[in-house]
Amino acid sequence: MTIKPSELHKTAQDILKEAHELFYEKGYEKASMREIAQRVGISKAAMYHHFTNKEEILYTLCLQAGEIVNENMTRAIERNRASSAPPKDQLTDILLEYTTSYINIKNYIKILLYDVESLPDEKKRVVIDLEKINFSRLRTYLKNLMHQGKLRTCNLNVLTFSLFSAVHWLYFWYRPDRELSIQEIVEHIVDIYMQGITA
Repeated sequence: MTIKPSELHKTAQDILKEAHELFYEKGYEKASMREIAQRVGISKAAMYHHFTNKEEILYTLCLQAGEIVNENMTRAIERNRASSAPPKDQLTDILLEYTTSYINIKNYIKILLYDVESLPDEKKRVVIDLEKINFSRLRTYLKNLMHQGKLRTCNLNVLTFSLFSAVHWLYFWYRPDRELSIQEIVEHIVDIYMQGITA
């Protein structure tokens, strides 16, 4: 079980916060321990009282963010499993929860797509396995809708991967100051999947 941010020493929390900002701005490889220390307002030596190296900081960030997204996704699926709302509304709610979660964590998906590759294989597998849990839960949810006759039968892996891909790509083009909100975008995505694009 990952240590929750609230359970960490205040300085360790500050280190993670500033490191996350720096990794987002510059990328993991270009960020340095010295820069993180300067942003926190401590010496580089003091950093090592909390984290062994930059890799440990990245790994901790990945685990904490991954578990937050995972918990929110699980909660969304559970509340919709017992919902009487139309499948379109249920799927919108689930994808909106997932998308909002990773965007609220300073676009966690950027770290998942790029910076996680800097971790050793055994640590990278742990992080990726958290995302696989999300995939498995959404796939099972969609499978149940098919069995209930609420979705037409199709390849579940293709459907699940394509839904995740649709929202992951928001990292590359979504800007909060533009025309559409996250909710509107997710609603459009689900509408396209549920209704198709033929006239």
